[in-house]
Amino acid sequence: MTSQEIRKSFLDFFKSKGHTIVPSSSLMPDSPNLLFTNAGMNQFVPIFLGEQKCPYDPARATDTQKCIRAGGKHNDLEDVGMDTYHHTFFEMLGNWSFGDYFKKEAIDWAWELLTEVWKFPVNRMYATVYSPDKSLGDPSEFDQEAWNFWAEKFTSVGLDPSIHIVNGNKKDNFWMMGDTGPCGPCSEVHIDLTPDGDTRGSLVNAGSAQCIEIWNLVFIQFNANADGTFSPLPATHVDTGMGFERVCSIIQNTRNFPVLTG
Repeated sequence: MTSQEIRKSFLDFFKSKGHTIVPSSSLMPDSPNLLFTNAGMNQFVPIFLGEQKCPYDPARATDTQKCIRAGGKHNDLEDVGMDTYHHTFFEMLGNWSFGDYFKKEAIDWAWELLTEVWKFPVNRMYATVYSPDKSLGDPSEFDQEAWNFWAEKFTSVGLDPSIHIVNGNKKDNFWMMGDTGPCGPCSEVHIDLTPDGDTRGSLVNAGSAQCIEIWNLVFIQFNANADGTFSPLPATHVDTGMGFERVCSIIQNTRNFPVLTG
């Protein structure tokens, strides 16, 4: 598939699941704590906080958002040029639920798109779930619910969930837009790009270009307050972000990525 076909495939898939396709927002966000738009969810913050009524019926959206990460919490400048997968400017494909569906549907559809529509080899796929370190004061609890949903998927294709589901700490699996704002535990999908695809999860979150994150499913449940506390939001939401360039590189088998087989 071409990049245009991949982008269209993503948007059409979520349109078929009842999502409204919305345009990319400005790179200059209407937010005092952001220099540039750094994620697809930026334009939806007022909805997540309950400050604005969701304009979509059902309360679902999908988009491809142009992003710049050149400062602040999500600053990729030090990684650009040092590996094959970080960019200052990039596109983020996403799907959103505003108090509508939650973890089960988000995981179901991520699995369906990757394994059934795009035919990613399941033995190369790994999912991460949030496992807080309470000694460091990490918020919330172990995300058993997400673990159970992923376990069902991997078990259904004969794979061991204890190998293909990897626990992650607050740094890797608790997503925050900035120091304040909507946030929550997340599940990332990583793809093993080694020649044999048999690293058994050892390279997940290890900073290796041979096993990269392609999709982050964020389960927004809290608001991070200025005093460092976390308050439950009045409704739970889904916020996902997929690296468009990364997916294109994998599907098209372009430079520095092996052919996905097996």
